[in-house]
Amino acid sequence: CDFGVTRTGNGDATVVITRPDGSKRTIMFTGGRATGADISQADGGAVFNAQRDGDLNLIKAGDERYEIPDAAVSGG
Repeated sequence: CDFGVTRTGNGDATVVITRPDGSKRTIMFTGGRATGADISQADGGAVFNAQRDGDLNLIKAGDERYEIPDAAVSGG
């Protein structure tokens, strides 16, 4: 998926992912760790979960799955 990143320093960033249907999902990072997503009641009670595997952030937002490398968040 296409994505864009806004970095504010110290590992804080916002990643906006454009899904195949054109809708967008926003994932927030604090200190290099995924801390939340723009999940709403319209997402049917979707739950956010984030884990790390090496330099990948493995993110679940309801039924959606994302793998975001540290380099995308830090710019490295």
